[in-house]
Amino acid sequence: MADQPQLSDLTTPLPGPLSSPPEDAPGRAHDWYETYGQAVYSYVRFHLPSADAAEDVTSDTFLKVFRAADQYDAAKGQPRTWIFRIAQNTLRDHLRRSRVRRHVSLGTMRDLATDAPSPEERLLWEEQVARLLDSVSELGESDREVISLRYGSGMDTAAVAEVLGLRESAVRTRLWRALSRLRALMEAAEA
Repeated sequence: MADQPQLSDLTTPLPGPLSSPPEDAPGRAHDWYETYGQAVYSYVRFHLPSADAAEDVTSDTFLKVFRAADQYDAAKGQPRTWIFRIAQNTLRDHLRRSRVRRHVSLGTMRDLATDAPSPEERLLWEEQVARLLDSVSELGESDREVISLRYGSGMDTAAVAEVLGLRESAVRTRLWRALSRLRALMEAAEA
């Protein structure tokens, strides 16, 4: 019987990278999901053509957050910044793997649709959203990134600056220029 593993051997955490995070890390990761989950989803959804893909990337993001919760260092920044960097990297990995096209059909954006009071107003809104998304898809990567962080996830410019590792004034300038380019694309599309 001494050769057989004991129950206590099976419940002892393994050494190294397979060991579980400290006791408070899962609780912290859950709290972070509750706090930042919707903002991360909105940010990711801004970049992807389907709600399902956005949910997958969001869940992959928080799986990585959960697994690395014990590595978070509050001295290096806020949890939001750390989580959004993980989300950025997870999104980039997903896009690299799937080679998602930049154009997104409006039919797949059902979770971003509005509750317009009439079918006519809803149709007009959907046409505006389609024109906006077409124009956004023509922007460069850095323009899409700053617009999606600011308006897709609803962050203020200070939070966007923290996520991108830039000064707030630089983010405001980039955002202003990106919106100017977006406005020009939309006006050209209407002409």
